[in-house]
Amino acid sequence: MADNSCTRLTAEELSKIPLFADDDHAARQWLADHFAVRCYEAGDVVIKEGTPATEFMVVLEGEFHFRRPNDPYFPIFVRTAGQATGVLPFSRMKVVSGRGFAVRPTKLAVMPASELRELVYRAPHLAQKLVSEMTDRTRESAQNEERTGKMLALGKLSAGLAHELNNPASAVVRSSTLLGEMLMLRRHEAIAMRGEVIPSEAQTLMNTLGESIAECGSGTPKLDALERADLGSDLGDWLEQNKLPSELAGDLVDAGITTEKLAPLQKLLSPGNFGRGLRILVFDHQILCLTQEIQEAARRISDLIQAVKSYSYMDQTPSSEVDVEKGIDVTLRMFQHQLKHGFEVKRKFAGELPKISANGSELNQVWTNLIDNAISAMVSMDNGEKILQVSTSLEPGTLLVEFSDNGPGIPPEIQGRIFDPFFTTKPVGEGTGLGLDIVQRIVRNHQGTIRVESKPGRTVFQVRLPLVRTAVSLPASVPTANF
Repeated sequence: MADNSCTRLTAEELSKIPLFADDDHAARQWLADHFAVRCYEAGDVVIKEGTPATEFMVVLEGEFHFRRPNDPYFPIFVRTAGQATGVLPFSRMKVVSGRGFAVRPTKLAVMPASELRELVYRAPHLAQKLVSEMTDRTRESAQNEERTGKMLALGKLSAGLAHELNNPASAVVRSSTLLGEMLMLRRHEAIAMRGEVIPSEAQTLMNTLGESIAECGSGTPKLDALERADLGSDLGDWLEQNKLPSELAGDLVDAGITTEKLAPLQKLLSPGNFGRGLRILVFDHQILCLTQEIQEAARRISDLIQAVKSYSYMDQTPSSEVDVEKGIDVTLRMFQHQLKHGFEVKRKFAGELPKISANGSELNQVWTNLIDNAISAMVSMDNGEKILQVSTSLEPGTLLVEFSDNGPGIPPEIQGRIFDPFFTTKPVGEGTGLGLDIVQRIVRNHQGTIRVESKPGRTVFQVRLPLVRTAVSLPASVPTANF
């Protein structure tokens, strides 16, 4: 590190900073003697990720920012004049987990962390403030990481959801455009027919044929491709013999209209009007098909929106009666796009499980991370089926949820570290190591437990949640970084 020394501190200067104001002159003099002062220009890097955490720092002037590496969502910690950062008393931090830099000309008072034990003795009021600062910052860090986890989970799901929503939305646009064209063409044919005298019997037959049109895709009941082709060929020959548009034969067969149904009408209409009547019947069938496509696409969109709403537990209080199996099922639907590509999902639900008092959106975050990890573990498999199995069962006083995959497994040497904050086996930029740490914190905060068993070809995460929670929630585990 370059020598950024710029001046020395005095006890009088420290007395003007609220952080040191409550300790006596002797304490401030000791601090002044043991602080070094460093000055940085805007943009200078003060601390680097991965380096040993060895210094306690106080911002004297300017502004200091701290950012997690490779994580655009993680909030920046900001420290301004009079605020402490770096290693604090009783901190267990050993390695810097991010990068700190000056955003404008900044002056820092710096003390080796090895002096903190004596600082606690020499300046007890300052030590008390620093311990309180560490507690507040740890709580803030835990909250920030949980929010980050939610954003990461949302980011992973958004692409799949966008694709799932785009398909039915595009179908609605396409079908509605074609529907407008079909209605216009049908209107033209109907107007042309009104210009001539149509026997009432013919009108009755047209109405009967219109009402008999088969639902889209059903055609004449239980036709295979060969039978449909034969009927279309016969109807095409009949139309051609009667000097009628034979290209309508396939559409008429799809509509369930046969030669036997058309023969009585053909005797009552001129060839021109009969052709128009056939086209009207075809347009009616196509309009019915397009209407059904729009309805199905709209239903799909509605189902996805309902799934998102259920996933996020919108309009519900943070703690409510939660159906765990329903929450898992909704979360699996959120991964539908990813699971389409070579994955098999096996649900082994106990059924009719009692609801538990929980934060539904937090539990869904647990399921999201565990499902995402299972998919990531199996996605690179070249041979064999990729099987994700989710099962639920009841144990005495406990609900057990298991997520298993047949991926390559977790190496034994890192199984003890997978729940550590910022530990990840994914390439740089693809994982932050926050997922399982947040999962463990959420499960613990629900007074539950999580454990993993893994070997090549089978990895199982077991989440146990109490059916009845005690009045006081267990504290969530917290990270030890304090920058």
